Amino acid sequence: MNWFTRLWSPARPTHPAPVHQVEAASTAAVSEPSSAPDTDMSAEASHPFVPWLAGTVERTTQTITPNEQHALDVLQGVLALPEIPDMLLPRAAEVVPQLIALLRETQLPLQAIAQRVGKDPLLVAEVLRLASSPYYRAQGDVTDLEQGIRLIGSVGLQSAIARVVLKPIYRSAAGASGSLHANAIARLWKHSEALAERAAALADSAGLDAFDGYLLGMLHDTGWKVALASLDRAKYTLAAQPSAAFVTELTEQAHRLFGLAAQRWTITPGFTAFAADARQNGLANGKHPMAALLQQALYLCTLPGGR
Repeated sequence: MNWFTRLWSPARPTHPAPVHQVEAASTAAVSEPSSAPDTDMSAEASHPFVPWLAGTVERTTQTITPNEQHALDVLQGVLALPEIPDMLLPRAAEVVPQLIALLRETQLPLQAIAQRVGKDPLLVAEVLRLASSPYYRAQGDVTDLEQGIRLIGSVGLQSAIARVVLKPIYRSAAGASGSLHANAIARLWKHSEALAERAAALADSAGLDAFDGYLLGMLHDTGWKVALASLDRAKYTLAAQPSAAFVTELTEQAHRLFGLAAQRWTITPGFTAFAADARQNGLANGKHPMAALLQQALYLCTLPGGR
């Protein structure tokens, strides 16, 4: 993960990062997000993401159709609920508490952390994969778990935990084969991984908490997951060429749905504050500093090779 090259403090390697990784990091960590982002940024961030996600063609300049308005009304009904029903976001109720518990254990002594991580083969593999990446690897692959944890540091470990623990949220796709939800589920995970790395890099460059950036990037697409599952339940079929206005409004509602879902996820104070802002203000009018950052990260993920 490229943004790790600027995060580790206790045991940063003395040799410079490889050129290809420095270039990748500079691409991900572009200019610091301003407090007043371009008003068109949220709209640009939704294109061509929605056609890519749903398998439709590029947007048109049409206004919202009655069928599209029906879809927006369905999602508005979900937003009016006090919380997201578990059936629209399976696994979250069990996965997020597991994440919180594991993150607390990252404050333990190294040996105790290694013992806990060692109980999860997937987490062990992710830690060793990260520690063996070009930036951290000195000679050969890292095979010792304690050495791997020491190399990547606490933020690297936390992010590895988040990636492994949260993946089941994106694997569960309710609905029949061919539905909006089932068709998009693999793409959502791919996008969430890219978005997490982009948001973490931007947060680090802006002097904000990089792990909060990683979390909001990793979990932001749960809003899309809820939106697609809700539309499937309403028997809605996305037009082959959705209108531009609909895509923009759909993007706003998906962001608010993320905020509604995340209000139950008290992972970090920064993440909780961002989620509250997402639910109340949406993406285009977000007040939290991370809102501008997320818009930039979303935009970067729409560029060629960004996902």
